[in-house]
Amino acid sequence: MTQVATGSGRRGRGRPPRLSRERIVEGAVEVLLAEPAVSLTIKRVADVVGAAPMALYRYFPDRDALLQAAADHVLEAMRRDPIPEGPWPDRLRAWMRAGQANLRPYPQLMPYMTTTRHPAWTPGLTRLREILLPAGLSAEDLALAVTLISSTLLGNAVYEGYRRPDEEMTALLDDAPDPTTDPLRPLLADLPAAHARLFDTILDQTVTTVERLAGNPAQ
Repeated sequence: MTQVATGSGRRGRGRPPRLSRERIVEGAVEVLLAEPAVSLTIKRVADVVGAAPMALYRYFPDRDALLQAAADHVLEAMRRDPIPEGPWPDRLRAWMRAGQANLRPYPQLMPYMTTTRHPAWTPGLTRLREILLPAGLSAEDLALAVTLISSTLLGNAVYEGYRRPDEEMTALLDDAPDPTTDPLRPLLADLPAAHARLFDTILDQTVTTVERLAGNPAQ
């Protein structure tokens, strides 16, 4: 993830790093990446950036505002990810894979990425529109394709971030033996492999749908 400079001037020996909005956001992202299942707090972020918790409130009125800024920071990276040249379906696949890699580590940010109060998706949508323009979609179908792709990508990230681990599902059967659930055991045993294939399946179906909208169905 691109690091944001927090000041170009030299500091005197022993002086703490200059606090800034950008450094606080980077600190929050560091915390979320290191411990995605632990609820983010102002204090934890303050510890990372070397400041008193109250100092962070000069930049962010509350935890929600900080989490929204962290979501924007992560989504901004989607615009900077290099996408190889080539046919637009290949570029779309690469963009979606990069998006999955960017979003998956941050389950706590999912509610802020789906909010309608802040245009957090704008950078990514701009890049997505550029990728889809060569498809020659009508204005209505372009809007549908963008909506389909972004909601599919974010929906999968939400599912991956909040779904119960496969081993816990098996443990539930072991904790409460019930002969009627025995047929589920082979299914549960195959879930890890299914989850590993899930995004590729979603990706193929999404690209195929957009190709059909463009009048160029996959052969």
